[in-house]
Amino acid sequence: TRMLGEFIVKMGGQFLKEILEARRFDIESIDYFLPHLSSEFFREPIYKELDSLGINIPREKWFTNLSTVGNVATVSFILMLEELLCTREMKKGQKILIQVPESARFTYAYALLTVC
Repeated sequence: TRMLGEFIVKMGGQFLKEILEARRFDIESIDYFLPHLSSEFFREPIYKELDSLGINIPREKWFTNLSTVGNVATVSFILMLEELLCTREMKKGQKILIQVPESARFTYAYALLTVC
């Protein structure tokens, strides 16, 4: 867990930075950011790490349901997406960035969805 605390947030931020640079993607074009958080402990460190890398995702674009649904592992992002779509008025063309970490292997997956 010491290694997890030291590296998981940094690795996720660095990986997203690499993706944004490789794809020449403007992070400001996203409408919602759905990060899977296993614990509220990670919210502020992730925000600060992304910001330190020049990846500014305003807090109002973050959408999570950890406090109401809990950590349900790999299903978390699916439930967040479902709740977002059911509780917000979505418009064609809006972009949703999903972040899913796998802490056991220090890996991340990112998905960018566009509302049709």
